[in-house]
Amino acid sequence: MISPMDHRLSNDAYLAHLATDGRALIAAVGAAPDAQVAACPEWTNTGLAEHVAMVWNFAMAQVESGDESGPQRPSPDPDESMPDLLDRTVATLGDGDPDAPAWNWAGDLRAGWWCRRMAHETSVHRWDAQEAAETTGPIDADLAVDGIDELIEVGLRSRSRGGGSIEYPEGSLHLHRTDGDGEWLLTTVDGELVATFEHARGDAAARGTASDLLLYLWG
Repeated sequence: MISPMDHRLSNDAYLAHLATDGRALIAAVGAAPDAQVAACPEWTNTGLAEHVAMVWNFAMAQVESGDESGPQRPSPDPDESMPDLLDRTVATLGDGDPDAPAWNWAGDLRAGWWCRRMAHETSVHRWDAQEAAETTGPIDADLAVDGIDELIEVGLRSRSRGGGSIEYPEGSLHLHRTDGDGEWLLTTVDGELVATFEHARGDAAARGTASDLLLYLWG
């Protein structure tokens, strides 16, 4: 992705967002465990929490193994509470060497990669859980604008390069952030997604806050 502006946060900032959004997610699930999650209609909030717990355990398994050769399968403790699991996830990701080897699908095979991924995973699902509980608030603007970059690179382009089945539509999409600096142009070239950070006319356009744009991209 070509971007003259680096939206990345520090690993400490990612972990702080993970902790804050994780606690808010847990509270929303507790308030409305049977509420249906609109973005994932096959899930209730309880099912969403089970998914997030699986993802946290998976991330820790990659970091703890120190093995970049392939995905490591976690061995979760079925009796561990969600708050304890969150605390352990934050500690595991924060206490180790961020440059230590750890597998992921995007190619940056370092443990610190998971700090960013878990912050974004948790922030979006926090929003999902709170929406289901009718208590939602926006994703932090600084985190959300980085989340747009991360979704394009990790969620779309990296999965495609890794042998995924993403079929990008023809045409282009221009994203314009309204609560700070941030514009993206997404186009398809020879079946590959190309993203540039620029003001340009697209075949379609979306304007909104960083939080709204990130949630729009996630669908």
